[in-house]
Amino acid sequence: MAKYKVLKTFKDIHTNEVYEPNQEIEMKVTRAKEVEQNLDGSFLSRVEEKEDDK
Repeated sequence: MAKYKVLKTFKDIHTNEVYEPNQEIEMKVTRAKEVEQNLDGSFLSRVEEKEDDK
């Protein structure tokens, strides 16, 4: 799982959850790519994990 920062409000078609801007969420990279294909690349931004977080 990877962490993503939500840039624009959107509703997840699989979970029906609404994500708001500045919210940090975890999802599989393949799922994030699906969101990018269905919407566009401006809805999510991957958050790089710091060494301290691992």
